[in-house]
Amino acid sequence: MKLISWKFDDEIYAPKDEWNWVEVTLTFEDGSKRWSILYTPERLKNNLSRPGIHPPGLFVPHMIIVRSYETNDVELTLRYLESEGDLLIATRPLE
Repeated sequence: MKLISWKFDDEIYAPKDEWNWVEVTLTFEDGSKRWSILYTPERLKNNLSRPGIHPPGLFVPHMIIVRSYETNDVELTLRYLESEGDLLIATRPLE
C-alpha cells in the first residue's frame, strides 16, 4: 500500500518538559487510514523521568521515534519505513 498523506492529530508545539506523544493519521492510496504515535527522544526521556512513574518502562508496538516533530523529519521517516516495508507494522488500522 502506498502512503498518500499524513497529518498530526495533536498539537506539536509544547513546553520543553512535555512528555506525552503525538498521534498521526496516515492515508493510503486505497483510501484506508492508519494511525501511530510519534515520540521524540526528548519527550520519551521526559516521560520515563517523571517521578513515581509506574511501571518504569513501556512497550508500544505502534510507536515511531523521530528526531523532531518538524514536518520534513516525520515525512522522511515515514517514507523510509514505507520503502523498507515496515510502515504497516509501525501503524494500526484507524477504526
